[in-house]
Amino acid sequence: MFGLFAIGLAERFIPVLPSYGILIAIGIAAVDEAWSVPVAIIVTTTGSFSGGLALYLLVRALGQNRSVRLLYRSTRLLGLSSARIGKTVASFRARERTLIFVSQLIPTVRLVAPVVAGLIHADFRRFAGGTVLGITLWNGLFIAAGYFAVLVAPGMSASTLAIKMLVLLIVTEALLALTWRVAVRCRWRAGRRGSRA
Repeated sequence: MFGLFAIGLAERFIPVLPSYGILIAIGIAAVDEAWSVPVAIIVTTTGSFSGGLALYLLVRALGQNRSVRLLYRSTRLLGLSSARIGKTVASFRARERTLIFVSQLIPTVRLVAPVVAGLIHADFRRFAGGTVLGITLWNGLFIAAGYFAVLVAPGMSASTLAIKMLVLLIVTEALLALTWRVAVRCRWRAGRRGSRA
């Protein structure tokens, strides 16, 4: 159980592997009765929330100016631009309740979301509730996917199945990101044409 908790916690601070890859592997291991699926979801969610809570409280304690500098420095390491972070902060302020939950379902953004929530001094109850629900949904989906994938393809080795699912998810994420980027550019160009007319 401590290992599951540590994986959930580390996912917040060490974004080396996509978290969904680790969560799928946890689901695959549940088939061999290393742990049950509900326990895996609860413990990894607890670990991930603990990490997010620590970031939220740290940013609140640091104050506005230091927090902003820390946010921009850390997001450069994740490959996010300052402009994107600025938009994320503005969106959080405008739609705090919804975005706290939704941000936990978007790769990379989910790692920055507790920092942004602390930065804008989001209501603690909204932050805690939305974050727990979002993390539970995220973790539950991928742990269940790993678990059911083994049941659907029982003859395949766990490592082969995990690698195939990870590749599929990374390709899907890349295609979604590319589609989103193209849609944003098209909207931006249409807006520029409209403003010229």
